[in-house]
Amino acid sequence: MLFFAAAVHTAALAPAARRPEPARLEQTQNYRDATAASARFNDELQAKDEKKTVAIIGGGLSGLSCAKYLSDAGHKPTVYEARDVLGGKVSAWQDADGDWIETGLHIFFGAYPNMMNLLRELKIRDRLQWAPHRMSFAMRQRPGEFTNFEFPANVPAPFNMAAAILTNREMLSLVDKVKMVPGLLPMLIEGQDFIDAQDELSVLEFMEKYGMPATVNEEIFIARARACIKLWL
Repeated sequence: MLFFAAAVHTAALAPAARRPEPARLEQTQNYRDATAASARFNDELQAKDEKKTVAIIGGGLSGLSCAKYLSDAGHKPTVYEARDVLGGKVSAWQDADGDWIETGLHIFFGAYPNMMNLLRELKIRDRLQWAPHRMSFAMRQRPGEFTNFEFPANVPAPFNMAAAILTNREMLSLVDKVKMVPGLLPMLIEGQDFIDAQDELSVLEFMEKYGMPATVNEEIFIARARACIKLWL
């Protein structure tokens, strides 16, 4: 997982050692499909004698990606952006004091095949700084202290989530973990079919249906929801 955390850099830091790229990054069908889709812009989707001039409103990831692939196909895109910087929610700029400010998408997953393929085509994928798959929470009962849910590397979902829950000792008690089994075990056994069958339920309704503890909703899911809302406002 790559974190684009919102931050202010107040001093030059020595570059951290780069973590290795996920081993199976290009071995998934999703990635192969993404690669095949983008290749079409250089072949069957070529503009040839039907080149168009295209206006793209917004210089975020979507707008810049659109311009890149339209250009690959032989069209003439122009990106219009109201701000002085490109990148949208992943933009970064230097303020008047010389500090670097990152707007920051909170997380960026290696499982996003189109983005990973785009970065490879632009020859900038080596700039990604991979971070451990980890969720950190402030503990309400112990102000100023944090706890982590560590997702083990090279363990597929949802088994990595189960491992992260079982190994956390600060936020979830043994009783909490036992109460989570009726809701989580079918995910491990039935997989996507079970998950799809829960689509009509809210998170709270799902938890109540399977008797999961209120602690999980109050300390984990509500905290995550609030964090996501604030990031995108």
